[in-house]
Amino acid sequence: MLNASGHSITYVPELTPWVDLAAEHRHALHAAHAVIMGRVLRTDAAALSLAPNLRVIALHTSGSDHVDLDEASRRDVVVTNVKGVNAEQCAEFAMGLMLCVTRQILVGDRALRAGLWASRTQTSMDVHGATLGVIGLGQIAKAFIPRARPFGVQILVHTRTRDQALAGTLGIEYATLEDLLRNSDIVCLFAALTPETRHLIGPKELSLMKPSAFLINIARGELIDQQALLEALRSKSIAGAGLDVFEVEPLFASPFFALDNAVLTPHQAGLSHKAKVGAALRAARNALEVLEGNLPSDAITPRPSATTKFN
Repeated sequence: MLNASGHSITYVPELTPWVDLAAEHRHALHAAHAVIMGRVLRTDAAALSLAPNLRVIALHTSGSDHVDLDEASRRDVVVTNVKGVNAEQCAEFAMGLMLCVTRQILVGDRALRAGLWASRTQTSMDVHGATLGVIGLGQIAKAFIPRARPFGVQILVHTRTRDQALAGTLGIEYATLEDLLRNSDIVCLFAALTPETRHLIGPKELSLMKPSAFLINIARGELIDQQALLEALRSKSIAGAGLDVFEVEPLFASPFFALDNAVLTPHQAGLSHKAKVGAALRAARNALEVLEGNLPSDAITPRPSATTKFN
């Protein structure tokens, strides 16, 4: 799609911050009218200053918290995302991560490879009949809940906006954050990252959870105070955690690596073939639409003061 658009395309294969780009890519960035990229590259005011001709940043992710949206708006740069494009895939991954950590699937795999057969997996929690706490009720959570219900779980939901008709459709019960944490056997995070939700789960919240409870996070690493969670897992004040996201990404070294009651994956929940292709195509369309002088429905920054077509 991009090659057929008639625009000059430069591909940067590494996950390299803009300020660390090689000279040839730095030159291309300076000339660029559009950048298509993912979430891990922090794009602040200093980074944006390296692209004075930029008109659009088209993200192939739903999250945009790594981009300084205020600075982008000030520079008349449209930022777009692909929110919801991989909701189904993220929901099914959350189910897999939940089952892996609660039923000790990875523990069993490690034990078997070490020649210990079932000595470390004599028992595990019953997911069937458990109380499942869901924090956040966006598109991923709405896809996750119908997958969880056949397990016979009671589902508590904490969200800013309560829709009673939706609650009836999904078969859920709304709860305060404190009540959800106290009563859930498994807590799953699906909330968006905002200044209000950063470290939503900290020492106080973890202390409310049952010692037998598990915490699952495929949303954003910054929703959890990582040091507090590390201490809770080390002390066994909660039973375990399944984490697909972290405060610092990419993650190449961490004290979490030493814990056998944590299952860790590299932000892969949405990385199925279909989801990746869908995100790539949608991001490319968003970029080209801005270059044609239009504002995509995926835009998350205000419309620029002037729109121009670029060749």
